[in-house]
Order: sequence, then structure tokens, then C-alpha cells
Amino acid sequence: MRLNYLILCLLPFTFTKVFGQETIALRPAVFNLSTNGAYVAAVQDERTHRDLGTHKNLDGDKVTLYMDQGAEQAIKSFYEASMPPRLDGKPILIKIKALNVQESKRRMNGFIAWVARAHIDLVFLEKQSGEWSEVFTIKHNEDQVFGLYDKRSLYNTHERRIRAALEYCMQAFLNTYEEQKDLAENHFNVSRRRHPVEPRLGQWFNLVTAKALRSTYFEGYGVSYTGFVDSEKGLIRPYETSFEVTWARPEVAEENGFREVNSFVFRPELYFFYKRITRGIYASLSANVPVGYESLEDLEGDNSFNFVIGAGASQGLRIIPWERRGLVIGADFFQQFETSKVYRFDAGVEVVVGINF
Repeated sequence: MRLNYLILCLLPFTFTKVFGQETIALRPAVFNLSTNGAYVAAVQDERTHRDLGTHKNLDGDKVTLYMDQGAEQAIKSFYEASMPPRLDGKPILIKIKALNVQESKRRMNGFIAWVARAHIDLVFLEKQSGEWSEVFTIKHNEDQVFGLYDKRSLYNTHERRIRAALEYCMQAFLNTYEEQKDLAENHFNVSRRRHPVEPRLGQWFNLVTAKALRSTYFEGYGVSYTGFVDSEKGLIRPYETSFEVTWARPEVAEENGFREVNSFVFRPELYFFYKRITRGIYASLSANVPVGYESLEDLEGDNSFNFVIGAGASQGLRIIPWERRGLVIGADFFQQFETSKVYRFDAGVEVVVGINF
């Protein structure tokens, strides 16, 4: 009885992720090839997970995508349309090492866009002395850019990118076949395409953070949105915008002939960079243009407004322990010039805390 009661109590805290399934059927398409009699005799899928990835469909539901008829039969049928088997032909075996479709946001030309990718890794084998021998390997990404609100076109064209990737790989294989085959033996040496191919699109991070600021002349708070694609190499170019509310400390305001000085500033980034130090830790460097206004009350109680514009810079650190969602913390040192009634140059520090989602 107690055990049953315990199970009933725990049920609300247990769950299992269950995703629906959808299939992608390759459209029959003939492309021009100089095959010299080569044809695909068989396809072997050596992937540990034989799906194409899990994505949100057009209804917003998470679904796992698969090739219709399975990857082996689908790819064999696709190539047979352009390379029909021949009695006097050269049989080729293809091994699938990787095949998936991906989606990620990315900053492009100052805006955020969707990038869709079909990633493929194939090994081609031919028979030599009665045994299948590896003769060619290739990895390829077929990428396409879509507008931020054009998710329908992105989702509906995964099949097109898979077909394009398959055609590219076969063309590369046959070109190598033509260049390297030994006419006497009708074999050619193992060839590996050397240009680097990133297997995954970088993880897109959405950060919403709040910050507390304190400087030589003022203190206050702000909120920011930051979006960026993670990368282990080079500089990361995030998209960021922030809004700040600050006030001059009483002694500073009084020294300048005011009872209160409140600022409301919008701060779009001009140049902003992250550099990944290690997983989850990033150094940051930015240049920005603060724009806003000051609300001033002088010692006699008269109110006035002052337009504020300037140039700022900051250097700091961001810590993002969890890739998918969770806490974000950080700190920045900043410097700025502004058309303030209280100062022309200021410097200070800000502490950042927020969420990644």
C-alpha cells in the first residue's frame, strides 16, 4: 500500500520524451553524369542513429525525420535513376557514415537569418580481386539561407538539399574516377577530399540578461538581448541590443547644480565580438553608440531634458554553463563618452545575470 502511494506521488515528476515521426521522400530526378558504366550495386547505412535529426514541423511539434523507405533503399533508387545497372558495368558499393539535416540561426549582414544544412559523409568502394575496397571518401554540406520568418520554406526544402548533396558527392566521385583510374586494371587509388567540412551547424544561443551598473558618476540597471552562433574557432559576431535606466548619485548631481539626473538610454551594438575560451566561457569586446535622453531637475525644482548620444566600449566575460537553457552570468568593464550634463567621460563596471533559452 505504501509503495503504491509512493509511486502515485512520484508520477507527476517523471516523464518520457516522445517525438512523432515524419519521412522525407526523395523526388525522382535525373542528373547528367559521365558514368563510364559505373552503377550503385548496394548502399549500406553504417550510422548509429538512422534518423535525419529531430526538428519542429510546421505545426510547431517536435518530430524525428527519416528517409522514406530507409536511407539505403532511398539513395540506391535515387542514383539508379541516373545510373541504371548494366551487365558490363562497374558495380559500386556506398557506405553511409553520416546523413542528417540541420537548422540554426545565424547573424548575416546585421540581421538574424535561418541556415538549413544537409550534411553527408559517404565512402565509395569497388571490387578488387573479389573484395570490396575503399576507393573514395567525401564529406559535404549543402547549406541554404532563409529569412527569420520563412520557416515554412526551410522545412519544405530539406529534401532538395539532400538531393543536391547526393548529386555533388556522386559527381565528385566520378570526376575522380575519370582522373585517377588505371585503364589496365580499371581501378583507382583511394582519394580523400581534404577541404575541411564542419559536421554541425553551430548552436544558436538566445540570452536575455539583466545588469547592475556602477561608475564614477552614476548607477542603474539595464536589460539586454544577445543572440549568437557558437564557434570553437575565430571570433563570434553576436547580435545585441540593450536598454538602460541610470541616475546620477546625489553628490554628483548636486556638484553639477541638479537635484536629480535620470538617464534613459538605448544602446545598439556597433561592433561586438565573443571569443570562446573554453566550453561555456566567452570573452567579450564591444563598441556601441548610446542614444537617449536625460531628465534633469535643478536645485530650484525646474525640470528640463537633454538629448544624449555618445560612444562606448566594454570588455568582459560571459559564463554559460548549459548549452540548451539555463543560467548566464558575467561581468564587464565599460568606458563611454556622452553629451551628458554631468560628465563627458565615464568608466565603470556592470554585473550580468540572465537566462539562456
